[in-house]
Amino acid sequence: METRWYFVLGDIAANILVATVAFALSSWLIGGALGMFPSMLIGMVLGMAITLPLSLGMLSTLLGVMEVMCPCMLSGMFGGMFGAMRPLDGAEILPWGAATGIAVVVVIYLANALLSGPQKLKS
Repeated sequence: METRWYFVLGDIAANILVATVAFALSSWLIGGALGMFPSMLIGMVLGMAITLPLSLGMLSTLLGVMEVMCPCMLSGMFGGMFGAMRPLDGAEILPWGAATGIAVVVVIYLANALLSGPQKLKS
């Protein structure tokens, strides 16, 4: 994972965008109407379908394909699943989507740091 501020802030912004859009669409389309398990499955698929054009079409040219796709797929899936289980309106969607995107970025960066071990900082 990149440690330069441009990429870190780009990862955070990309994940917030993807998670919020997935959360909003799945909340508006499904909104907990089907029960928890079917809503989660449909929301996860919807989140992944939203992630592909957003991350490949818009964000990968700025930040790189693998650096965007791996975290954004998780953000889209979790945003879609959480949004599908809750019928929320516009004012509540942004904090939930932003929290989901930030949480995924933090977990990905921590997992990368733990799995790759100590490394020298690049300047």
